[in-house]
Amino acid sequence: MKRTLTALAMIGALAAAGCSSASGSSAGDGDVLRFAAVPTEQNIDPTAEYKDIIALIEKNTGRKVEFVRSTDYNAVIEGMVSGKIDLAEFGPLSYVLARSNGAKITPIASMVEKGGKPTYQSYGIVPAGSTITGIDGFKGAKVCFVDPGSTSGYLFPSQGLLSAGIDPRTGVRPVMAGGHDNSVLSVASGKCEAGFSESGMVDHILIGKGKLKAGDVKIVWRSEPIPMSPVAMRDDLPADLKTKLQQTYTEDASKDRMVQLGICASVDACAVTNDNSIWSWQAVTDATFDPVREVCAATKNEKCSKA
Repeated sequence: MKRTLTALAMIGALAAAGCSSASGSSAGDGDVLRFAAVPTEQNIDPTAEYKDIIALIEKNTGRKVEFVRSTDYNAVIEGMVSGKIDLAEFGPLSYVLARSNGAKITPIASMVEKGGKPTYQSYGIVPAGSTITGIDGFKGAKVCFVDPGSTSGYLFPSQGLLSAGIDPRTGVRPVMAGGHDNSVLSVASGKCEAGFSESGMVDHILIGKGKLKAGDVKIVWRSEPIPMSPVAMRDDLPADLKTKLQQTYTEDASKDRMVQLGICASVDACAVTNDNSIWSWQAVTDATFDPVREVCAATKNEKCSKA
C-alpha cells in the first residue's frame, strides 16, 4: 500500500495549521493533544460524534484536544508514524499496520458494547433481491470493499474469499468504497453486486440513522470474531499524560460514568466513540491483536506489512 497523497496532504495541513512547533516537538509535549480516528463513515462530521470523549479527555488531562480529521486509514497510520498525531482510534488492522511501519505506540483499550464481548465480525452482504446465497457466489462479481487498511472491510473478507477459492484481487471486480457506510449503501442500491462491512454498520448504525432499512441487504457470510477497535497513544508522550490517558479510557470512558462526571446529560445522549452502540472501553495489550496478525500470515496479504 503506497503512501497516499491524502496522507501526505493531511500531514502538510497539520504543519501549516501550526500543530507542530518550529523545533519539531510534538503537541503532546505542550498544551495540545492531537487526536485522530480511522474513518468508518465518509459522510459524517466526526468532530460532532467525538465531542463527548474529547470533553472527557480534556477534563482528565488538562490538555486541549484537537481532532485531526482524516480522509482514509493510511492518513492516520502516517500521522502516528510521523509523530503528528498523539492519540488515535484505530481499526484492528490499521493498528497492526501502524506498529509494523514503525509507529512507537501502545494500545490503551478497545471498545465494547454493554454486556457484550470485545469482538465483532465482518459481514459479506448482497442486495435484498440477489440470488447469491454465499461467499462462493462473489466470484466474478463487482464487490465493494472498504479500504486496503480495513480489518473487517478487506483483510478478513480476503481470508473468506480465499477459503472459497476466490482470489480477492483477480477473482472479483474489486471496488474500494472508502467507508463501511459507502460499502453497505452501494450494495443496497445495486452499485455493487456484493460487498463487505463491519457488522455494526449493517445491524444498527445505518438503520438508526435512517439511511438503511432492515432487509435492504442480505448477510450471506460472517467472519470469525475480530478483536474490537483500539485506541493507542504515542510512547514518547510524557509519563504522567500517558497514565491519565490510560485511566481516562479504562476507568471513566463509559456512558454511565460520563454522566456521573457531568460530561453527558444522559446515557442515551452520551457517546464514547462514533458508534452509539458502544458502551465503554476495556484494557488491552498488543497481544490482543495477534489474531489479526494470524490472518495476515494466512492470507499472505502484503497490505499487512506495508503502508
